[in-house]
Amino acid sequence: MKQVWLISLLLFAGCSSIQPHIVEYKIAPNIDKIEIHSLSCKTKSLKVGRVFSSSELMSQNMRYTKGSYKEFFFTESKWAITPNSAISSAFINSINAQNIFANVSSFKSRSRSDLILETNIEDFMQYFANDTNSSYVKIAFTSSLVDSKKNKVIDTIHLVQKLEVPTVDAEGGVKALNKIFSKLLQANNEWLAGSCK
Repeated sequence: MKQVWLISLLLFAGCSSIQPHIVEYKIAPNIDKIEIHSLSCKTKSLKVGRVFSSSELMSQNMRYTKGSYKEFFFTESKWAITPNSAISSAFINSINAQNIFANVSSFKSRSRSDLILETNIEDFMQYFANDTNSSYVKIAFTSSLVDSKKNKVIDTIHLVQKLEVPTVDAEGGVKALNKIFSKLLQANNEWLAGSCK
């Protein structure tokens, strides 16, 4: 009887498959309050429009590029929420923290605003060399400040930055992305304060 039970247990164990453990990462840039003086912005309201991006950034799948043109998925890592949503939230939180405007609302708000911030994410990716011994991340986006009453673009900025990753894996890539995204958000806020007239 024990032999039958042992054989059944071994057969059952042989049929089961082991799924790799999936680690979830999030986009969580440091949002530090900096001294930005812009009296002309203090009387105006800003709506942060929906961030435009490729469909890849609307998925929780984590992608990376190897060599010049090959793109792959990390099989044991994914985003906790989609990058597009996380990036949109980061813009709102970052601008709010600086108290540049009278108020800041998201694109979901029904309220009207004096100005609208439109952002197009062109790159938000980790890149590996063909031999996978080195890796860097790159973020690039274009922001436009729009006068909502005149439907006219007031000013536009293109920001781009690269950074070598601390460890050649998904976690290293996420750390590097958060680091440079923090700096780019700060640069975007400084530009907003100077463009608000």
